[in-house]
Parts: sequence; C-alpha cells; structure tokens
Amino acid sequence: MSWRTVYIAEAEEIKLYLDNLKVIRDEQEILIPLSDIHTIIVDNYRTVVTGQLMNKLAKYHILLIFCDESHLPNVFSFGLYSHYRVYGVLNQQINWEDEIKGEMWRKIVKIKIDNQRSVLKYLNKDKGVIDKMKEFSDGVLIRDETNREGLAAKMYFNELFGSNFRRERDAIDTFNAALNYGYIVLRACMARTVVAYGLHPAYGVGHRNQFNAFNLVDDCIEVFRPIIDLWVYLNVQDSEFLDIRMKQQLIRNLSKKVNIGDQNHTVLNAIDLFIQSFIKAINTKDIDILVYPRDGITL
Repeated sequence: MSWRTVYIAEAEEIKLYLDNLKVIRDEQEILIPLSDIHTIIVDNYRTVVTGQLMNKLAKYHILLIFCDESHLPNVFSFGLYSHYRVYGVLNQQINWEDEIKGEMWRKIVKIKIDNQRSVLKYLNKDKGVIDKMKEFSDGVLIRDETNREGLAAKMYFNELFGSNFRRERDAIDTFNAALNYGYIVLRACMARTVVAYGLHPAYGVGHRNQFNAFNLVDDCIEVFRPIIDLWVYLNVQDSEFLDIRMKQQLIRNLSKKVNIGDQNHTVLNAIDLFIQSFIKAINTKDIDILVYPRDGITL
C-alpha cells in the first residue's frame, strides 16, 4: 500500500521516468518509486508537471495537490472512476435509503464529538466542558436533527483555543490558517480514497449541498478532524504565521498512527479502512460494523 507524502517546495519540473517520479531542481534529479507514493503536494506554482506524469499518477491512484501563490492547497487531481466496478458501486450509492443515511450521519456526528472529547481529556481541559460534550454526544438524533454537532463544535473550539477564538475558513490567524491547511490536505486524501472505491464524492449522507461536489467526502472527514485539531494545538501556540516547516510537519502527521479496529494504523491507512467499512455498513444496513479512529489522537 502506498504510504509516502511528497512535498515539493522548490522544483523546476516533475515528470515520469519509467515508473518513478522524477523531481528536477537546478542540475539535481531525485527519483521516487510511484508505488510508494500516496500524495504529492506541489507548493510552487512555477513547477512544470508533464501530462504523461499526470496520466500515470491517475493509474496509480496517486493524489496530486497544487498550492496557490499563498501556499494554500487550491487544486487537487486524481483519477476519476478508476474503480473496476464503478457502475455497480454507483448504483448502490444512488439507492441508499434515507433512513440508513440518517443513521449513518448520526453515527458520524457522535464519533466526531467523542473524538473531540478525547482531545480535551488528553489535554486535561475543563471537566465540565468534557461532561457537557458527552451530553451532546449522547443526545445526537437521526440526521442530527437538533444540531448537536454545531453546539459541540463551538464549545470545543472555545475550550481548545480560547473563548475569543472563532472558527473561520477565511481567517488569517495562525490557528485558523493551520486548521484550514490541515483540513484541506485531509479532505483531498479522503476524496482520493472515496473515488478509488467507486463512490461518487458529491452524493453524501449528511452534507447535501447542491453546489458542493464533495458532500460525501465532507461527511467522512468529520471523524478525522480532531487529529488535525490536536496537532495544531500542540504545535502552533507561539507562532505568528504558518511557515513551510510547520506545513511539512503537519503533512507528516498523516504518517503517524491512530487506533482503529483495535490496531494502530497510519492516518492514511485508517482513511482506507474507514471507507471500506463505511461502504459495507451502509450497504448491509448495519451501522455497528463501521470501523473508525478512536480517541482522535495520534501516537
């Protein structure tokens, strides 16, 4: 199974050489076997990428992420509909019943809140807040009709980053910048896995925005977000801005391990296991067989 995340900050060109990624900078050349690579992040908008390489990346199910001039992930590319049984999987997905989708969303929200609680417990945060988060988790209804997710998130982020903190996608403070960067990379990795298993990323169970091409991805990413949250809390407290070193560390966090299915796996492997069990659980209408990261804490 592919495991490497390649971060390219300075390169004139990346191209295909046999079954290897060739990175060219000045007169230096680096070769990396494609079979080892899960994700390539190009954080230099001047880097040239050949069409031959992009086609081979699609064949290997390798995710390619391009950052913009602000060094934020902006575009990602992966092979669409490369699953061998794409019509069969898509037909099952379209016929998922509303009741099972509602139950799956309830389960996902509950897992997310429980993992947020585990982050607060790990950091020895206020016990009253932790207990209240448990009430939110226990009170999640089908389709999260009473929005326990939103209520829990507000309390959680205020306890984690301070009462004045506001979670915003467009904010430029270091906490929000780091969260946004981590979530975007994690979202791209999730999208890569969703598509690799033949699912359509726009057809979600909880997110159903007609303008969102990644509703299902945004559903599945929820249980993994606390992994990013914990890293940001532990690593950007005294930083004025998100620099390249911190971005590289955050990316390497995807190779660290979480507990899933009573075993320790890298975050990238855990995403794969989660999607496999998600498909099986919703198709068999047995939500209890869902396999997911517990505690939301990297080892």
